[in-house]
Amino acid sequence: MKKSNKPWILLCLIFILQGQMPPGTNPEAKIGQALRDALPTVARSGETLPIWVYLRDKGEAGQASIKRALAEAKRTLQTRCLWRRSKVRSNAGLVDYEDLLLSAVYTAQVKSLNVKVRAVSRWLNAVSVEAYPEQIQALAGLDCVKALDIVKSFKREDGSSDEAAVLQSAAEPKNPLYGFSYTQLNQINVPALHQQGLSGRGVLVCLLDVGFRKSHEAFRLAHLIAEWDFVNGDGDVSQNPSDPNDYTDDHGTATWSLLGGFKVGGLMGPAFGADFILGKTETSNFEKPIEEDWWVAGIEWAESLGAEVVSSSLGYTDWYQFKDMDGKTAVTTRAANRATSLGVVVVNAAGNERGNAWGHIIAPADGSDVIAAGAVDSTGKLASFSSPGPTYDGRIKPEVCALGVSNWVAANRKDQSDYYVRGSGTSYATPLVAGVVALLLEAHRNWTPKQVRAALMDTAGNASAPNNNYGWGIVNAAAAVNYSPAIPTTKR
Repeated sequence: MKKSNKPWILLCLIFILQGQMPPGTNPEAKIGQALRDALPTVARSGETLPIWVYLRDKGEAGQASIKRALAEAKRTLQTRCLWRRSKVRSNAGLVDYEDLLLSAVYTAQVKSLNVKVRAVSRWLNAVSVEAYPEQIQALAGLDCVKALDIVKSFKREDGSSDEAAVLQSAAEPKNPLYGFSYTQLNQINVPALHQQGLSGRGVLVCLLDVGFRKSHEAFRLAHLIAEWDFVNGDGDVSQNPSDPNDYTDDHGTATWSLLGGFKVGGLMGPAFGADFILGKTETSNFEKPIEEDWWVAGIEWAESLGAEVVSSSLGYTDWYQFKDMDGKTAVTTRAANRATSLGVVVVNAAGNERGNAWGHIIAPADGSDVIAAGAVDSTGKLASFSSPGPTYDGRIKPEVCALGVSNWVAANRKDQSDYYVRGSGTSYATPLVAGVVALLLEAHRNWTPKQVRAALMDTAGNASAPNNNYGWGIVNAAAAVNYSPAIPTTKR
């Protein structure tokens, strides 16, 4: 795409004269402050910028039109999705306005400006595009456009992977069933549920991450239902060596193994018997940018397929301020809130920001019903990096903790399908918590996200005195499965 050098003011005048701006409107008012701040730098660089284009409405023409569109939206949803929604909604409310497709007329107007479309969100009624500054000005002039804002990003900090620790672990006692993963499961009392026959069977779990090495031995028995690469737009979430932006899939491989891996004597996740869908929602080049529009597209996709649990070891802070961590502002938080309102249990990493410039939890972990996972070591001591609460509006975070220091995980190493390392981060505590959620939902098929969250929190190790370091404490899976959600004691 060739960059134009026409002055913005002249372009705006041309658009007005061509009738693309309705009389009395101010296109500049549609441009969010973060995007406005970024435009001068992008203009100098000659590069495009990923932006959200929020549309005015869904293009409906009266109540009859909406009724037909709702019926069509309901028809497109999977049976598992409708069943899960029925736990939290009446039959009449299984679908709503946010489920409607974007207006084809409006999206055609956006595309006519030769922008590159990245993702589409029904829930936000928005499309994300890559656009030059002059195209952004043109988008602001469209009558169908309500607002424009920048797509936020975050440079993920994985914690660390320590291959030297693998050699050290050779001297440690190795559990004949769980291998070196016994420590991370025993700390949260998972083996007791495995002994009861629970493995997550029948529960649909989605992981959103950088990519997944499906050929690893830890996944040979995994029941994979669906996969999608939102970055490259294809149906393979594995690493693509020919793509320069597809540097590694170590992180996703690790998180999946922690949640649902199965190799007797090697590694086992809490919910190894669950059904899985995998969404690749970020690239992992050397700067590791994570972009929120792909995450939103991923969780919408997962919800529509019937996912009951979403495990996300990603987070967003760039372009945001702490005041935005209020449970309702960040785009990913809004999407996570929507998912929980539709019956999905969302577990997200609290972040590795303790002691850093940011120093708080990350979005979407700030969501009111999102279960934010903090990290502890094998002795139960809080990890030095685990992000503290509270949210900006004063709520305690994280909700619960699990092992996030020196976890035993599956890894991608050349052509080896049996390679493991130790890694640290709240990224690795998250899938352990999500795996316990799958076990709870297997045992209690009618539990809602609020009930699951209460069960985890009210039975955790610090439930009597929750704080902004441990939250309600280290998960106790065996106690949570026997919890009675009819009498919740958790203060939210």
